[in-house]
Amino acid sequence: MLKSKKSLVTFEHNGQRFDIVAAELFKEMSRKKIKAIIDSGGAYINKRRVIVAKTVVKTGDKIEIFWEENAQSLSNASKQSVTSVNKTLGTYISKETCVFENEDFFIINKPAGISSQATLTSDKDSIIFSLNKFDPNKFNLKKMFLVHRLDKETSGLMIIAKNQNSQKIFEDLFRDKKINKTYDAICYFAPKNLEGEINFPIAKDNTRKNCYFAVTNIKSKIKDQKQASTYYKVTKIFKNNEASLMRCNPKTGRTHQIRVHLSAIGCPLLGDKTYSQNIYGHRFSQLAIRHMLHASELEFEVNGKIFHFTSNLPEDFERIIKTLE
Repeated sequence: MLKSKKSLVTFEHNGQRFDIVAAELFKEMSRKKIKAIIDSGGAYINKRRVIVAKTVVKTGDKIEIFWEENAQSLSNASKQSVTSVNKTLGTYISKETCVFENEDFFIINKPAGISSQATLTSDKDSIIFSLNKFDPNKFNLKKMFLVHRLDKETSGLMIIAKNQNSQKIFEDLFRDKKINKTYDAICYFAPKNLEGEINFPIAKDNTRKNCYFAVTNIKSKIKDQKQASTYYKVTKIFKNNEASLMRCNPKTGRTHQIRVHLSAIGCPLLGDKTYSQNIYGHRFSQLAIRHMLHASELEFEVNGKIFHFTSNLPEDFERIIKTLE
């Protein structure tokens, strides 16, 4: 059952943080609970989703919070599966993480919650460091080279080269669009056309950090927009079109491409706090603590040999699908 509370910001709360104001207006809600609701995508200012707790409110703002009591245990389990990885690197790396290995490359099944590459502040939260920590003999830091990336919250198949020559080969394959990638996605709603191709260019959103948007107006003269194409097919529809399961094949490799494109057709990823801001008070908004995108298949040809790899849906995917059914 979806519960909600709403209130107007008065002058005495003008300029304060959202979490502080919400905790004061909704006396029975602790700041910890408010923060959990924000993290799960259930907090809004004037029907726009709040991404961070320190967002400033002003007099006259309408603030609302939504939470699904029946989804609490599911949300907590999903949150644990993501945050535990960040706190204890290597915990979710296992022998099964390495799907394939030869003398030139690894195929890795990346868990959600681990970055593809090192951050500006630390290299200890990356997939390469995590693999090395799990088995330093097998995963030598000096013999692993990234050739592509998955978003931190995205799970699934990644290629890691074992030498610079192999790295160059894969970079060329990606550049020439000769690597076929398939993703599974759980989305809000279902599109009118259950199968199709999204061809909106993608441009950087200069109003938000590390965000992008689809250029849906063909006459737009926005600078630096890049051509992008994503094929999708709905494989399952849940709860009267309130959610759907899709398979997506990006034909280009723009940052956040699938997330941006699905949001542009009104079906953002469940759990995507960045690109589902217009999803207002949806009863499934707290089912997922991370965006529900999984890199499930890779296919490519190297030295005349065709390689094809698959990855089963992770536990949190299966759990949410079962709940939606």
